[in-house]
Amino acid sequence: MTTLIRNLLVVATVLWLVTGCSLLPRPVPVATDQYVLEYAAVGKSLLPDAPVLIVTTPSAHGGYDTPRMAYMQQAYGLRYYTLSRWADTPARMLAPLLADAIQGTGRFQAVYASPGSIAADLRLDTELVRLHQDFTRQPSEIQLTMRARLVDVRKGRVIAAQQFDVSVATESDDTYGGVVAANQAVGQLLPMLAQFCATGDD
Repeated sequence: MTTLIRNLLVVATVLWLVTGCSLLPRPVPVATDQYVLEYAAVGKSLLPDAPVLIVTTPSAHGGYDTPRMAYMQQAYGLRYYTLSRWADTPARMLAPLLADAIQGTGRFQAVYASPGSIAADLRLDTELVRLHQDFTRQPSEIQLTMRARLVDVRKGRVIAAQQFDVSVATESDDTYGGVVAANQAVGQLLPMLAQFCATGDD
């Protein structure tokens, strides 16, 4: 084999490799949809000398302290959507919404803060027990459960405690149907928690 033919074969091989590499399909980025929890509080005028109430970030039970969106297809089996997530953990998204709802009663100067960061009269501690889309029911439902404790900071004692359960049927058995129903569930839950605080302080 002459040097010329050998060189031509080398060039052809290189061209084939370069062309072949350029024709390989590029990986397609996988888009992940992110969703938020929102609540529009209707505010009342703040009462004179309204007590200061701290709203702490809710704790979350196992399986729910994550931005992943949970659902169930069978009892006790918690699964997560692959391409859809909350923009933050539901517990962290709920904390400022709770403060807005409580402030909206006009009964409290409600502040989203950590315990001890400011002087306060009362503190609301909450737990997110569950937030998932339940496909064992038709249509599917959003199940939202929270526990709440109202604490008298000055006396260092719990003055009220209650669990709240909300179920909202979805308009469609898909991720977005669950997101809409979750926001509706939050819209039902927060006024109940705000009323709980107002009643517990009486």
